[in-house]
Amino acid sequence: MSKIIISRVPFRLSLGGGSTDLPSYYEKHGGFIFGVTINLYMDVFIKEPRSDDFIHVHYKHFESVSDVKNISHEIARQALIMHGIKNKVAISFKADTPAGTGLGSSGACAVAVIKGLSTFCGKKISNKKASEKSFELTRALKLPDGVQDPYVCSLGGFVVLDIDKKGNIKIKKPKIDSKVIKKFFKNSLFYYTGVVRESKHILAEQDQTKILESKHKTKTIGKKILKCFMKGDLDSFGKLMNEHWEIKKTMSNKMSSDLFDKIYEEACKAGALGGKIMGAGGGGYFMFYCSSPKIKKNVRKALKSFKMREMDFELDNQGARVHVIKP
Repeated sequence: MSKIIISRVPFRLSLGGGSTDLPSYYEKHGGFIFGVTINLYMDVFIKEPRSDDFIHVHYKHFESVSDVKNISHEIARQALIMHGIKNKVAISFKADTPAGTGLGSSGACAVAVIKGLSTFCGKKISNKKASEKSFELTRALKLPDGVQDPYVCSLGGFVVLDIDKKGNIKIKKPKIDSKVIKKFFKNSLFYYTGVVRESKHILAEQDQTKILESKHKTKTIGKKILKCFMKGDLDSFGKLMNEHWEIKKTMSNKMSSDLFDKIYEEACKAGALGGKIMGAGGGGYFMFYCSSPKIKKNVRKALKSFKMREMDFELDNQGARVHVIKP
């Protein structure tokens, strides 16, 4: 019997600087990201098949092929090629949230499969190295992804990324008081809208549109948001998130919709200080910050008619990890 490898990677919330981690921006102006990982996960299971020598890939579809080049799952195919694996491997993907919901699913998926396949090959790989390899993978596939997804998801907890024009990344783990972290999750509302979108179309549009001034403002706001967390001034964070949301909507006409604008309006009327759709926009998760549990209760009541699923998120500090079950 072969060993089973379980690779788990948390999804992330982008708190500041989103879209400045795209190469089209940071190669000219430098980028800044402030994010945090939460207890929703991408899990990848890897083992050697016993009944044949094929490559098996199981996600919402099932593939069984003899040639790695025939695999339709892009990330699995590219990761296998990067590891030089040509046959006799079975990979299963299971995520706590659908792809295209703004929580860094492609980056988390790439990190999970790279960490898992490295272990399958008998090699150890650090989370930082897995981040680098994952970004190489998405670039090889010509996906318009930024660096924040693989790096934040892999490293875990609160993460700050300073990206220079050459793509060099300075990683910081900010020391945020535990009371501030508890307050952030206690006073925030997270909703799954039920809308899944193709982020690559929205991100590609951002690359092609002249929106430099909006991204400059986004980077500035992101740095202010980090200072708010460091000082424990989360009410100012909420107001800055509102400012960011107004800027974010100018980046693409697919960022919001009449329905999402109505949801946002009702949340603010009920007392939310600010909010935004996570990730590239167009669907996925809404996050709102309230000044107190009482206001949070009022906002929850105001949004009840929209039939969204409220999610209970908590901090994940571990980042990417691998567990091996031996026979």
